[in-house]
Amino acid sequence: MSEELMAAAPSGSGAPRNRTAGFIHSEGSEATRQMRERAKRRREAEAKLQLHLMETRNKSAGAPDSAL
Repeated sequence: MSEELMAAAPSGSGAPRNRTAGFIHSEGSEATRQMRERAKRRREAEAKLQLHLMETRNKSAGAPDSAL
């Protein structure tokens, strides 16, 4: 590795710099994109499930439960 990458971050600057920014694409690696897409689908599925649960609760609150 080069000495630039091995050098310590200057102190007092707050957050450390990202020294590999020139080597990595800003959109991230393929694995990162897949993980983000999976998380997005999971959030959408959870929101859809929550909506269905709310609808079910509202229906059952208005009418007596005949299934039991």
